[in-house]
Amino acid sequence: MNETLVAPLSGYGALALALAVAGPVAGLVRAYLAYRTRLHEEREASRRAATRMAGLTDLAEAGQHVVRIVERDRDGQREVDLDGHGRVWGVSDREAA
Repeated sequence: MNETLVAPLSGYGALALALAVAGPVAGLVRAYLAYRTRLHEEREASRRAATRMAGLTDLAEAGQHVVRIVERDRDGQREVDLDGHGRVWGVSDREAA
């Protein structure tokens, strides 16, 4: 067999080549998993927000009392007062520190 082709890939050369390939591949896999996780979390947060708002709208429309909605999340805190007819009485919006 041709010794010039086998010699560079023997011993430490093969280990160095394997590490040189494994590092970037591991980085790509990690970046892909982080991307998919972030995408999944955003979809879940969007679904929760839509469901929560539908429930709060039904609650505000059903009763004749004033409904106070206080929502806290990553963006801050929001407070809304609704009466039974859907009119907004007070709105407060504070950003998260």
